[in-house]
Amino acid sequence: MTKLYVITGFLGAGKTTFLKELAREFQDEKLAVLVNEFGKESVDSKLLSDLGAAMEEVHSGSIFCACRVEQFSDALSRLLDDSPDTILVETSGLSDPTRVNTLFSEHPKADLIDYQGCLCIADAVRFEKVYATAMVCGKQLDVCNVVIVNKTDMASDGQKQRTMDIIKNRRPDVPVYMTSYGKIQPEWLRSLDKMPTATKGVSYHVKDISLQSRIIVINNTITKDKLQKFLMSVAPASYRIKGFVQLQEGVFFVDAVGDDVKITPWNKKAETLNKLVVLAGKGLPMLSALKEASRDFDEYILSVE
Repeated sequence: MTKLYVITGFLGAGKTTFLKELAREFQDEKLAVLVNEFGKESVDSKLLSDLGAAMEEVHSGSIFCACRVEQFSDALSRLLDDSPDTILVETSGLSDPTRVNTLFSEHPKADLIDYQGCLCIADAVRFEKVYATAMVCGKQLDVCNVVIVNKTDMASDGQKQRTMDIIKNRRPDVPVYMTSYGKIQPEWLRSLDKMPTATKGVSYHVKDISLQSRIIVINNTITKDKLQKFLMSVAPASYRIKGFVQLQEGVFFVDAVGDDVKITPWNKKAETLNKLVVLAGKGLPMLSALKEASRDFDEYILSVE
């Protein structure tokens, strides 16, 4: 049978970085990865391309939603056909994974799956805010077997304590570990239970209708400095902005979590350039911020889709 782990957690918590660290624990095994991205553009799969693992992607929605279940099932089947030792599934940060157990138990190849459990990654700096503004954040806690609080090096003692209080109030039954840079200790995997234990035992998917996404198409004449200024005016009104861009100075990876905007050089292949995925939710004026910023940088912003 193939061991299968699910990595969930809200946007910007560090799931992709954590997955890369987790993959090191299986470096002597035949590994496969399934990446779920809420937006249309593929970003995380490019960041994971150096794992040397078989990879499948599911775009434009959550794998737990009825609109993507068939696509997910087919992608998982293709990975299972190659008989990997382990499959890591990274869900979208906007996913409600309440149906995770049902999804695997009802899969046509369920007899090949040894579901190990779900690890939920939480951002110690922003968890309090996203928990209050995104319904799926609580749903992700409901079905996990372990919570890993990431980015503790950036968080104050107060932020870490409030994060821990929220988690323990909702899920007093799960182990919680603190880390930075997505680092993992092998013993954390051994604390996983075999079956997820949703706090209320529900098995249906709840769509968070307040969640919204847009794609910003950037003109490649923009400079890194101007792009930074544009993103700084939009990022605080969003949950996450990410993508690859071709600028005058070269190709860069854009990664913005809240008002933390990073534009770093990218020396690998990136098929989709100058399309940035923007994700936001209730209480965040993302659309008005985009419109205002686009007017200020109209010669560089080709469209907002």
